[in-house]
Amino acid sequence: MVVVGASIAGLLAARALSDHVESVVVLERERLPESVEPRGRVPQGRHIHLLLSAGLDRLRDWFPGIEDECLGRGAVHIDGTGGFVFQGGAYRARGDWGRPAISQSRPLLESVVRGRVATLPNVTIEDGVTVEGVALSGRRVTGVLVDGQERPADLVVDCSGRSSRIAHDLASRGLLDPPVTRVDIDIAYTSFTLRRSAGDLDGQFVFCSDNPGTFRFGAAVPIEGERWQVTVGGVHGDVPPLSYDGIAEFAATLPTPAVGQLIDRCERVSEVTTYRFPSSQRRRYEKVRDLLPGLVVLGDASSSFDPIYGQGMSSSALQAETLGQLVARTGVWDADLPRRFHRRAARIIEAPWRIAVGGDFGHPATRGPKPLGTDQLNGYIRRVVLAAHASLPVAVAFNDVLQLARPPASLFHPFVVARVLRAAGRSPVVTGAPVLHPRVGPVVTD
Repeated sequence: MVVVGASIAGLLAARALSDHVESVVVLERERLPESVEPRGRVPQGRHIHLLLSAGLDRLRDWFPGIEDECLGRGAVHIDGTGGFVFQGGAYRARGDWGRPAISQSRPLLESVVRGRVATLPNVTIEDGVTVEGVALSGRRVTGVLVDGQERPADLVVDCSGRSSRIAHDLASRGLLDPPVTRVDIDIAYTSFTLRRSAGDLDGQFVFCSDNPGTFRFGAAVPIEGERWQVTVGGVHGDVPPLSYDGIAEFAATLPTPAVGQLIDRCERVSEVTTYRFPSSQRRRYEKVRDLLPGLVVLGDASSSFDPIYGQGMSSSALQAETLGQLVARTGVWDADLPRRFHRRAARIIEAPWRIAVGGDFGHPATRGPKPLGTDQLNGYIRRVVLAAHASLPVAVAFNDVLQLARPPASLFHPFVVARVLRAAGRSPVVTGAPVLHPRVGPVVTD
């Protein structure tokens, strides 16, 4: 079996399959670093990454002790009080959210996961290998092509990312060209790291979004090396400046002062990096009648979401888990495996897709196919956001959906709806009560 791409999605697919097949080979085009550092072909590795609770739960199951390993290498424990999340004009209620997490940079998480996968006795990771396409016997995929030579495989799992060479090659040959849905959001964001002291934000994180409004956003999360990873951004051409003074001015326009105060107080310890994300994209393999036996597509190669919501890695983990379950049941030679997988994966993808593009359609400039009922759902979610300012149970229910731990439909449970209707009127946005902002620690010096 061959997995194309040593991204988080590829590594998790290899782990999920390793329990059910004789061997897995992971082929990665880039030379993988020995140290913890961003990879050239993963430009988002220099920006904030969130591992939602759904993804963290899978990692805990697949790699016992991985949380302690990350913490031992400098990751930061985030308790279950929810951090400081400013949305819709005030902060979500804080208290026992019941879902502690860990925070680290994307390179550290990938390094730890890759190290765990590399120790599996039936998994091999090869880097510096360019996969040019797939080999076929009739319509069945029988392996991949590397330097013009076939590397045979009973199953090929394409985890090579949004710009998948395999997907483009098959489409150009008229062999597999799924319909593609795109929702244009044109996100631009800028990131850097700051030196962190123990008193900053009580060791929590801060996220703010001016939605509705300018749609500007900012976040600061604690990561290894006693650092803050900070990101500020905008949509539809609202691009943050590249100069540090300009970034500070941009951050001062955010609806909470916490991010700007960290920028003003803390020493910057990295260069400024930028990233542009034009659109959420979804290749609809579940709508293709005649998929190619021997090939499935997972992760960003199948669906890539607005990165503000931090759903990509966790969605990939859920898809990898599903693929492993199906292979355990049917084996890799089942000609119907791709159809079964992509139909189940589509249901996994649907929740984060509706969350991401639904939120994006709150901006009038967003373009693309709007999911049915988006305007009505957004109207209710605005009530949920207001209620979450005043009600801890609503904040927890909302967070569970955003963490992909529960489906969006759970917000329509009668008990949740009743709480939303009661609590929305108690939001500071409605009552006019003052909003108390989090305390930012003292100036950090060498």
